Amino acid sequence: MKNLPLKAVAATSALLLSSHSWGHSAMFPDGFKYDNSNEGAPSPMMSAMMADEGSAPVASFTASTECQNGGAAGYPCKNVDLMSFLPKGDMGGGSANLNDIWGYTDPQTGKEIAIVGRENGTSFVDVTDAENPVYLGFLPSHNNGSDSWRDIKTYNDHAFIVADGSGNRTHGLQVFDLTTLRNVTPGSTLTETAHLGGFGNAHNIAINEETGYAYIVGSNQCSGGLYMVDVSNPTAPSYSGCFSADGYTHDTQCVVYNGPDSRYFGKEICVGYNEDTITIVDVSNKSNPQQISRTPYQGSQYTHQGWFIDDNHSVLIMNDELDEQNSGINTTSYIWDVSDLQHPVELGRYVGPTEAIDHNLYTKDGYVFETNYRAGLRILNADDIANGNLEEVAYFDTIPNSNAAQFSGTWSNYAYFASGNIILSDIGNGLFTVKPDWDAIGNPDPDPDPSDYCEAAGNNASEEWIGKVEVGEFANASGSSKYSDFTDMTVALAAGETSVTLTPSFSGSSYKESWKIWVDLNGDGDFEDSGEEVFSSGSASSSPVTGSLNIPASAPEGKTRMRVAMRYNAAPSPCGTFNYGEVEDYTVEIGSGGEPPTDPDSYENTTPFAIPDNNGTGISSPIDVTRSGASGTVSVTVDITHTYKGDLVVDLLHPDGTVFNLHNRTGGSADNIQQTFSVDVGAKDSAGQWKLRVKDQARRDTGTLNSWGVKF
Repeated sequence: MKNLPLKAVAATSALLLSSHSWGHSAMFPDGFKYDNSNEGAPSPMMSAMMADEGSAPVASFTASTECQNGGAAGYPCKNVDLMSFLPKGDMGGGSANLNDIWGYTDPQTGKEIAIVGRENGTSFVDVTDAENPVYLGFLPSHNNGSDSWRDIKTYNDHAFIVADGSGNRTHGLQVFDLTTLRNVTPGSTLTETAHLGGFGNAHNIAINEETGYAYIVGSNQCSGGLYMVDVSNPTAPSYSGCFSADGYTHDTQCVVYNGPDSRYFGKEICVGYNEDTITIVDVSNKSNPQQISRTPYQGSQYTHQGWFIDDNHSVLIMNDELDEQNSGINTTSYIWDVSDLQHPVELGRYVGPTEAIDHNLYTKDGYVFETNYRAGLRILNADDIANGNLEEVAYFDTIPNSNAAQFSGTWSNYAYFASGNIILSDIGNGLFTVKPDWDAIGNPDPDPDPSDYCEAAGNNASEEWIGKVEVGEFANASGSSKYSDFTDMTVALAAGETSVTLTPSFSGSSYKESWKIWVDLNGDGDFEDSGEEVFSSGSASSSPVTGSLNIPASAPEGKTRMRVAMRYNAAPSPCGTFNYGEVEDYTVEIGSGGEPPTDPDSYENTTPFAIPDNNGTGISSPIDVTRSGASGTVSVTVDITHTYKGDLVVDLLHPDGTVFNLHNRTGGSADNIQQTFSVDVGAKDSAGQWKLRVKDQARRDTGTLNSWGVKF
């Protein structure tokens, strides 16, 4: 029996857990306990650095190593180079383990500083020369407290530090002036600059640099909720307010809201990760914060941490720290549409390739930087996140021989240095500095082996699967499978349009499925290039889907790969896994190029129309259709470039004025609408002037209707 759709589950849960009146009955244990058992052999580099007794590392590794053939100095990697490694014993604090990490760039000197949390304090390392890190100094914990957790953020040239656990009951907020590092003697013991009491231990701290407020969470005040501190004067922080209505908050991100929900535009909000919910709070008035929503989700074990995908604040990605251990699943990231802050909706889940527990993640420039304990740093492309899809494009793993769901390996990462270097804190080992190879990430192998194509599959094909694929004269019926390799079958394709019929099969109840087809037109081993998505069903349906795919006249002749994907209730992507459905691969042979044949039933308007911003009227592009007779099911191909397709409403207008909606403000912050829609127009006559109407219904983003066409 299939689980209820996530949206339905959230709606059902909302009836049981009022978004404004219920809080946590008790704090849940987060489950963390350092466990490096069964890690397997260390990397050759680490082995060479161990003392004779095999205890602790004795020297830094400061010679950069490129990631080649899946490894760098014995560490598994893909498109990420190792710049240097500094063991924990070489940066103060003795043998104490690492935890959180943050970074600071000195505005005067341009130096890049790693700020590394330890069980007993904070280490500061100059990583400006990434191949030769320099340990600057160690700041002992306030009152010399020691425990597993410490968290750091920066603002106005100061570091703000909190610490958790019974060993830090009197820690409070520790403040350190980062400009003093300009003249420090390397290896110094440092002294805190200022301190704020009022609370003792706390789990995390977030700082909104736009407003100068710090938000301390998981403390022994405010029921563990938002403890708000004015840090606009860093050396004199002051308490400003408290939000405790939803109890304990494990982590949070606070921003001045710039999203599409006009009710909160320009207000300061915090997204709290509250153990079993995402809880959003308006904190504009520190003396009277207001809960906006409280959203549970199916299968929650410990709602841990998350981050907005970009500054449009309409989509966020979060992690659950205990779902891998408790539910026996691979690393799972949860993607949410928060364009309506009062009613967040889960868009999908990215399931990674390993069993590792996920921890802290951050986002930058359309990528997600996850730190997944024993699986290390994982970099995900978020181009299609608005449809609930992510794709892993790079990684660096600090525990070479285990990806088990245990608490050792990388705790966190900082990816915001201008140099492009990323720093990683490995709990039991030390500080890694790595650098993604963006050329390799953006320009994959131009002459790949067929086995290099990314893997894709459904996780469950027992209830629905691809029943039949028909492309032109080719047809293939098949049975239940998560993935099927039919590359021994060749589909003949000519330039121009080819008819498509895709039929789902079900073991019992029927479910709504979405379909896409990709063709590797340039033969570079992926389906990521412009125009390689050749068919999209648009809305989900339990019935067979019909339409056409288009091969451009410029496509080179010869054999290449075609991928067909069917996914339950969400648009599939060409790589990765999803909960229900199937992926099939075929070989296609593209025939003679040249101009596509003239089709008397196809019409097109290639005149570009600028789409006015935030305009209720929009623009209408006409096509005069001369054929007559019933319209039936028509294929509408749309090419719109736009920087935020969640702003757009796209309608097909029949000559008699009937409106058929194609796209209604979905997709969040993703760019562009370039797909083919299938529309059942029925018996209405096809002759007359058809129109495509495009309206932009929100501010700040613009675009162009480049062309559109209709095929009967």
